[in-house]
Amino acid sequence: MKKVASLIALVSLLAALGSTSVFAADAKVKIGLSMDSLESAFWVATYDGAIAKAKALGVQIIPIMAEGDAAKQNQQMENLIAQKVTAIICAPKDGAAIVASIKKAQDAGIPVIMNNRPVQGNDVVPALSVLSDNYAMAKEVLKWFAEKAKKEGKKYKTILLIGNLADENAVERQKGHKEIIAAYKDVFNVVAEIPTEWNHEIALKGLQNALQANPDANLIITPSDFLYPPIRSALEQVKRWAKVGQKNHMAIVSFDGDEGGMQYLKDGYSEADAAQGATFTGEYCVEWAVKLSKGQKPANPVYRDPGIIVTMDNFKKVAPSVWSFKSLK
Repeated sequence: MKKVASLIALVSLLAALGSTSVFAADAKVKIGLSMDSLESAFWVATYDGAIAKAKALGVQIIPIMAEGDAAKQNQQMENLIAQKVTAIICAPKDGAAIVASIKKAQDAGIPVIMNNRPVQGNDVVPALSVLSDNYAMAKEVLKWFAEKAKKEGKKYKTILLIGNLADENAVERQKGHKEIIAAYKDVFNVVAEIPTEWNHEIALKGLQNALQANPDANLIITPSDFLYPPIRSALEQVKRWAKVGQKNHMAIVSFDGDEGGMQYLKDGYSEADAAQGATFTGEYCVEWAVKLSKGQKPANPVYRDPGIIVTMDNFKKVAPSVWSFKSLK
């Protein structure tokens, strides 16, 4: 985890400078890369994938970081438009707040690709949205857990964490989780729902309160591995951070497949993780930014990555295909 934090800090510094990376060649292509932040290992891997693909294709890319500020990101998008980029890849802080900037880009003839997070509402249609199938993945990973619980005759008093609902990904994951919870009422009894706003402090406080009110809770469903630091902290405080099979173990079902989440799964602290294709997403966005810059159009304006469901049962077979696996100890 320290290695990831150091990498995030380094890449954040470089991207915050708004540096232009020129990898040779194709003067007709100039790609703007607008990122919400690099506060998670997933975003770092996506960013690295995009930069590496731009280098491989010999095109210019301008990475800019919003540092979690939606207003700042809109200003940066306008700067990219003023620089006459030929395409923009956007990982938005807020899928609704970014709509105005996307419209301005389209009015300027610049196609916009949404990177992992879609726009919210129907006011604008990006040239391409490269998304994880969050709803299906959330359903699939929790259904696996529910079926296993039924076979073992287990029931779970459940704490459900919820991401920032300004992020359509969080909305879709919540929808998928709740659908399975409703379908398996004999397995799940939700004793607390905790809005986290994708904020560690908010998540920690909510978890502390939930665990105090429900000391017999035995499952946490989290919409992102990003929330593992407050999850671990809260569980350690009540002596519930324990491995599968230990009497004080708290079952955990997660989402993302980042280095932290996969390490905890490998080490036996969690049961399952729905892994997104982080590096692939960055690469694919750049591939299509180049094609769009040259006048090509996708047959379908939305591409959905099906992801990979990694569990305690299939880890050895499936985990090596996850983007973060090479970082595991």
